[in-house]
Amino acid sequence: MKRIKIVISMSLLASSLLGMDYKVSLDEAIAIALKNNAKLKVSQTSIEIADTLYNQAYSAHYPTLDLSVNAFRMSQDAKFELRGETVIDNTQSIAMNNALSQAAQADGNLNTAGTYANIAASTPAQTVMPIEFNTKILGRDSVISKVSTVLPLYTGGKISAYVKQAGIGKKIAQEGKRRSENEVIYDVKRYYYSVVLTKQLKKLSDDTMERMGFIQELTTQLYKGGSLNVKKTDYLRTKLGINIMESLNIEITTNETLAKSALLFAMGLTWSDSVDVTQKKIAVPTMDKSLETLVNGAYSFNPDYQTLKLAINVYDAKIDEAQSDYLPSIGAYASAQNVYNSYEYGVINKDNKNTWTIGIGVEWSLFNGMRTSNQVEQNRLEKLKLQQQELLLKEGLALQVKKEFLKIKSSYKQYEVLTEATQTAEENRDLNTRAYQEDMVDTKDVIESQLFESYTLGAYYKSMHTHAIARAELDYIVGRAMSEALEQ
Repeated sequence: MKRIKIVISMSLLASSLLGMDYKVSLDEAIAIALKNNAKLKVSQTSIEIADTLYNQAYSAHYPTLDLSVNAFRMSQDAKFELRGETVIDNTQSIAMNNALSQAAQADGNLNTAGTYANIAASTPAQTVMPIEFNTKILGRDSVISKVSTVLPLYTGGKISAYVKQAGIGKKIAQEGKRRSENEVIYDVKRYYYSVVLTKQLKKLSDDTMERMGFIQELTTQLYKGGSLNVKKTDYLRTKLGINIMESLNIEITTNETLAKSALLFAMGLTWSDSVDVTQKKIAVPTMDKSLETLVNGAYSFNPDYQTLKLAINVYDAKIDEAQSDYLPSIGAYASAQNVYNSYEYGVINKDNKNTWTIGIGVEWSLFNGMRTSNQVEQNRLEKLKLQQQELLLKEGLALQVKKEFLKIKSSYKQYEVLTEATQTAEENRDLNTRAYQEDMVDTKDVIESQLFESYTLGAYYKSMHTHAIARAELDYIVGRAMSEALEQ
């Protein structure tokens, strides 16, 4: 059992080290890249961040509800102390006693009248009374619990401006992801086409070396057979041609390996994996779109251009945000509070330990040193700058599209010319080979026919590759690589 576990572990280790083998079509390579490429994961994270920022901005529409509890102990009880003196005015008291004395005397109560008269006479006009007051009003231990809520009723459009900016931020993040998707698709296409091209050139090189080997054998036979047209220098020339083709074959093989490595990276696979393509040749070039259609498509779909237009809209919201400072902000608030104190009486008692508050607040900046007007002007100028940049980008996009369109047009014309040239080169090689077998042409002629055919076929394959790369570049600039990949 232990041995089986060791074998399984070694097998898993070997598979992880050796990697996996992939043989994919272009669509499959794009699908794998869109799933695995790290650049897209970064873009997706940016979208998620933009979503959270939007939710944060939108939350300003809702009321806040906060709970706070604070428990604390003071170093000692709080006391209220009052010391001093107060002056009591006895004028009214004297006047009242005199009046009572007179009333008693009128009634014949002379004793009572004398008593009131004595009191009035013995009472000073003012009495100074000392004050000494020291009492406990708050205990050492307190717990304050409070629930409060605030609801914005009117902010002059500031919250709406925040939400609008965050919403545009989400769209910008989505355009960023679309840009990354286009970049990934473009990278996969150009590396995939490069692998197809190098495999075609490799096969062409192998076929040429095989035919050159046949020519070398035929040259040897003719030379040994006493041909008057074939000399030893012809044999050496043939051998030199084979050596040159072998050198080119090595270079092509290296380029194929590099192209596969680049395709592997673009697909988001590990270095230990290997990849090959199922496509044997590049699609036949076509001219199915006009320059005007492509330029208009770039204006509609290019992520960079769309991002810049969204950025202009951001500054519209920023202007609204700045202008909101001209207007007041109005909010409703309410709170409920409970206060516990270790001293039952004093400031905190059973009558006021539970309280609540409700109200409406208004905040209005009447003057801030022209800061608001300058903020509005700054955002207006920032928007103007982006609008000017939009014009430059619009012209630049048109020039880029035109450049790639001319490449497509040029490579298509080359393809048409080379299509006929390859047929001519094949006929020329075939005629020269048959004539050489009959010792009717010189060795250099048959070698040139072989090399001309190889060169012509190589140029033919490269024209198709150039056309495909230019179309991929054009798709990337226009920004429709993703949609076209889905349509295929």
